[in-house]
Amino acid sequence: MNVKLVVTDMDGTFLNDGGTFDKSSFNLLKDEMLSKGIEFVFCTGKQCERVEALVGDLAKDLYIIGDSATKIKHNNEILYKATVSNTLGQKIIKNITRIDLNQTIIACTEKSAYVLRNLDEDELKIVYGSYHHVTLIDSFDEISEDFLKITVHDPDQNCKETAKQLVEMYENVYIVASEESWIDITKKNVNKGTTINYIQKELGISVDETIAFGDGLNDIDLFSAAKFKVAMDNAYPELKQKANLIAKNNNENGVVRTLQLLLNS
Repeated sequence: MNVKLVVTDMDGTFLNDGGTFDKSSFNLLKDEMLSKGIEFVFCTGKQCERVEALVGDLAKDLYIIGDSATKIKHNNEILYKATVSNTLGQKIIKNITRIDLNQTIIACTEKSAYVLRNLDEDELKIVYGSYHHVTLIDSFDEISEDFLKITVHDPDQNCKETAKQLVEMYENVYIVASEESWIDITKKNVNKGTTINYIQKELGISVDETIAFGDGLNDIDLFSAAKFKVAMDNAYPELKQKANLIAKNNNENGVVRTLQLLLNS
């Protein structure tokens, strides 16, 4: 198995349900991969800075694709970003609000993730779970920057229906409901797969030399950039159908355990 690039989603894949991971076993795995010339990438909806805070010193020499594949960081250097114009983003936000006032909108720019000041405590806790830099505002009209992405969290789990409505309204952005509670909206033709293709081109690594781990519906795009596709046991059935291998679930350190087996086989 000739692998030069390992890519993993975080929530529901690399991280357990408590939002943590086994640092000791990952540290050993990281050292082994780097010694073999294998690059490692976290690919997630979280802010790059939130990933850095979660991973700590282990982020050194790893690639972080954050904000739903709209930004790449490597050793504190921003290598890539893709944005939606402020004008278009503001229109999308207003239409999301018209569809359902109960949904939480997280408007992400390079500077911060913006949410409304009147968010209840439970929703705000969810926001801080994925975003390191958060700014509370009274109105989204206060944002003048272009958007990396616009994310929706719906505690009522109607995101697939909301995404369907938004897709009918906008052809010039990429819209995906990664699960029933989450929607990500990014620049057209920007998703986990296309951003991994960007890294592959920069590093001179092919799809045939790439392995990807995921659990959500947005990881279908990620799988398109990898020959070796590993779905977690807790993954959506639609993703499992596209996988070459099913790993142990995210609460059993499935990513690390699977890589240990594959690298030493």
